[in-house]
Amino acid sequence: MKPATESLILRIIYSKEVREMSEKDIIPQEGAEEPQAMPVDLPAPESVPEIPIPEAAPEMPIPEVPPAPAASMPSGAWMAKDSTDNDRLMAGLAYATQVSVPIVVPAVMLLAEESKKRPFQKFHAIQSLGFLVAAVIYEILAAILFTGLTIVSAGCLGCILWILFLVPVVPALYYAWQAYKGLYFKIPFLTDFMVNSKWLEIPSE
Repeated sequence: MKPATESLILRIIYSKEVREMSEKDIIPQEGAEEPQAMPVDLPAPESVPEIPIPEAAPEMPIPEVPPAPAASMPSGAWMAKDSTDNDRLMAGLAYATQVSVPIVVPAVMLLAEESKKRPFQKFHAIQSLGFLVAAVIYEILAAILFTGLTIVSAGCLGCILWILFLVPVVPALYYAWQAYKGLYFKIPFLTDFMVNSKWLEIPSE
């Protein structure tokens, strides 16, 4: 026989013996005792420590918010108790129109039957006329001062002093706003003078 043929036969025989040996190891023989599993001692689980439950936080007292202070009023002013929206509008116009159309609105307020019966309108109509008289006196004095200083300064101060004629506009608009808010108020020196002259009556506060 050739060596190649002998080598092939030996390989077949060897592989057959190996297969028989592996089957003996895998398939248990009859009567053979099955291996018993060895018991394993597992450590007992440790007790879990108790987690303390946090106590509820004490309720914090809610601080009381102090009430908002009432809006401060100008000195010598007080809120009218019987004024309506129409009263406040007419009283505000009595001062505001003295800058552009003087006398007209206060005169209408004093001549109209409905307006004469309203104390708030009547008070501000008379006081606005007193303010107009004071403003006219001021304008006369301002004109004299303007003319004199303009001549003395050779016209230099005339470019600045014309602002003097606009000064009454500021208090007129301020008093108009106060009257529109529903306030009685006193004009410094003027209101007391009119009251003492019996031209104006101060309503009760």
